[in-house]
Amino acid sequence: MGIPYFYKWAVKKYPSIVSAAKEGAEEGPDGIIYDNLYLDMNFIIHNCFHPKDQAYTHIHVCPPPMTLQEVFESMFKYMDRLFRVVRPRRLLYLAVDGVAPCAKMIRLRGGRFNNAMKARHEEIQEDKTRKELRAQGKDVPPQEISEVPDPNVITPGTEFMEKLSQALEYYIRARLNSDPGWKDIMVILSDANVPGEGEHKIMSFIHAQRSMEGYDPNTRHCLYGQDADLIMLALASHEVHFSILREDVLLPNQAKTKGNPKKPNLFLNICVLREYLEIDMKILDPVCEPDIERLIDDFIFICFLLGNDFIPHIPSLKTHEGAIDLLIEVYKTIFNKMGGYIVDTDKVKYKYGAYLEVSRLEIFLHELSMYEERIFRKRYELEQDSLQKACREELREASESERLELKRELDDLYFNEERPHDRIRLGFPGWKSRFYREHFGVKTSNEIGELQNDMAQKYLEGLCWVLQCYFAEVPSWSWYYPFLDAPFLSDLKGLSQFEISFPLDKPLRPFDQLMAVLPSRSLSALPECYRKLMDQEDFDYPQLKDEMNGKRFLWKGISEDLLLSATKVTDKELTTQEVRRNATRQDKIYWNSSSLQQIDVIAQTSYHSPQKLPLDSATSGIGGWISLDDDNDGFSSGSFRSPIKNLLDIPNDQAISATFFSPEVVNPIPRLLDNVKVPDKTVTGADIQKRPLWHTYPGSRPPRPIAERPDTIWKPSTPVTPREEHKHAGMGWLGRGRGNATAETQLINRSSGSYGHGAGKGTAAETQLSSSGSYSYSHLVGMEKQNRGSSSRWAGAGHGVSAQSLGW
Repeated sequence: MGIPYFYKWAVKKYPSIVSAAKEGAEEGPDGIIYDNLYLDMNFIIHNCFHPKDQAYTHIHVCPPPMTLQEVFESMFKYMDRLFRVVRPRRLLYLAVDGVAPCAKMIRLRGGRFNNAMKARHEEIQEDKTRKELRAQGKDVPPQEISEVPDPNVITPGTEFMEKLSQALEYYIRARLNSDPGWKDIMVILSDANVPGEGEHKIMSFIHAQRSMEGYDPNTRHCLYGQDADLIMLALASHEVHFSILREDVLLPNQAKTKGNPKKPNLFLNICVLREYLEIDMKILDPVCEPDIERLIDDFIFICFLLGNDFIPHIPSLKTHEGAIDLLIEVYKTIFNKMGGYIVDTDKVKYKYGAYLEVSRLEIFLHELSMYEERIFRKRYELEQDSLQKACREELREASESERLELKRELDDLYFNEERPHDRIRLGFPGWKSRFYREHFGVKTSNEIGELQNDMAQKYLEGLCWVLQCYFAEVPSWSWYYPFLDAPFLSDLKGLSQFEISFPLDKPLRPFDQLMAVLPSRSLSALPECYRKLMDQEDFDYPQLKDEMNGKRFLWKGISEDLLLSATKVTDKELTTQEVRRNATRQDKIYWNSSSLQQIDVIAQTSYHSPQKLPLDSATSGIGGWISLDDDNDGFSSGSFRSPIKNLLDIPNDQAISATFFSPEVVNPIPRLLDNVKVPDKTVTGADIQKRPLWHTYPGSRPPRPIAERPDTIWKPSTPVTPREEHKHAGMGWLGRGRGNATAETQLINRSSGSYGHGAGKGTAAETQLSSSGSYSYSHLVGMEKQNRGSSSRWAGAGHGVSAQSLGW
């Protein structure tokens, strides 16, 4: 998934980064001819496997595919269309997700459990509907039986993924033999038995190629995929000639061509995005030499705080609330005080976090934390406004009898101490103690301090882990962030005391990952001998909702040591085919023997040679080594059997295949290469869509641009540095209003030693008025006296919803 809403933010703020991609065009936008096309296959696989669950799709399969043949044929059409859009002249790289690092495996586990629960719910609903129709005397057609299993089989090690690898090899060979557009290209297939996620395998390949002697620095790359983190990975490559091909998911449905359900493709051009960032992040009078490459590296790094597939987002930072704009403005404001850049990716492979200037990071995080409570309080205000509006609408539309029942339901929802709407109320006095008590079950200051320290250390580890993943390689396959929540910004302090290092280890095998992520509903995807293990008490997985040890701590379900020791004993029962599915493999490379004569000469001379033979990057365009393996007869021509029913065999197959070994990257190069031709500048500061920071204006939407509202008081150049005094986190913002704003007034009534926030005991009331900037917050206090049995109490304080406010 990458960074939520990042693509939408980037396109709206930097509109010129995208350009139209037309199918069948001889060249891309502005005369670009692409050398290499990389396909992040998992989006394509899911889109063709269960299209009804996808938010956007090029090929609508309606009804959903009922056979694996339909799935594979749909994928072939999908890839053909992408190939016609890009028309690469040198390389096509197909990357399927392999075994993931443990940091990602936790998310995979959650997704597969959610799939299982969703499928179960759909079955129950369908069964209920069928019973109702039969009770009404209606004919109910029999259920269609599909050979397409549940989507959880799209995981390395399953029988489906092995069939997918065979289908992709057939597709490659068929196109190399019959499609003129493929005659001069090489194809690399990195299937599910090659460890690593698809996009990271692609980027590792690119990092390796650009480190080889003879690499053409003006190679033009195009990467297809919908995940926003592809944009960050492309920036991290420091390749200027790089585009992301993706669907225009922001296009309204009504804007699609009539009768054509396809959404158009767009190229997101990294060279233009680099221009925008160079302008938008320009530092006035910097204390060190300006370096756009290091500026981009820092931009990527600070965006990690928005969360990704490996670590959660900082609670106060959400992209749709303008968090990226805030990160940029704070970074520019504090850059000189920091003394320079935060990360040095020249040292990305150094141990103990030498690539990170922790003292500078702490200065940045401290400045950023000064907005934390203001953001929480505005978020709370908007939530209360939304709740009141929704409640009023329901009451307005309800009949008199329904209104009474609705009142009871709302009363139970908002004024019940057992289930208050918002116990924590982030940003209001005492919010931190309430948060840690509710989410982690810790109460004393010592317990809270230890937890804050532990979360800060693990999150710093997470930032370093992700940084190495983006710029080099996976630093540790077993590391993962052990909490469901990220720390608060104001808790990320004292980071210099932590020593960062990661254990050297290897990825799990495919069957081990299956054991770790599959719910019991999908156990048929496992070998039969492995299913027996799941019946043992130690491997009895709980439901996803119960997968928390204590409160907000992540739990992997079973220990890795227990898992590996158990599966190692079971391995002797695997069949030959199952052993193959569980093996770690290398990439394979394909080409047409009648076209690429130079590589063919290497192939013929190495027919009986077991050693690796080099590919010359300067002549072939691809650097690395090739060799035969035991089950590879790729150097011999003949007929290739189709693994897919009803698809023809390939007679006189001219496609040659070999095992491909990518060069090992000793030190990635985090800068432009010599002799690269940087495109001319195309954008200016006027092309950047200016907008106020989210926390500086009232309501959920910003004011209209100045050109439309000449009377507006906001200007894009408003300094970002907060004028309020920064108090100790959790103590609240005290009266330092601006302009005509009034100081915050607080009335706190404590009873029996507890703070009255709607979840405490006894009687408590709170009235708060605060203001910031040119507007005021008005935090309502909804209090309704409730008589329950022989006791009476005040409840709901601070929820902003009351009988009177709803017009009862």
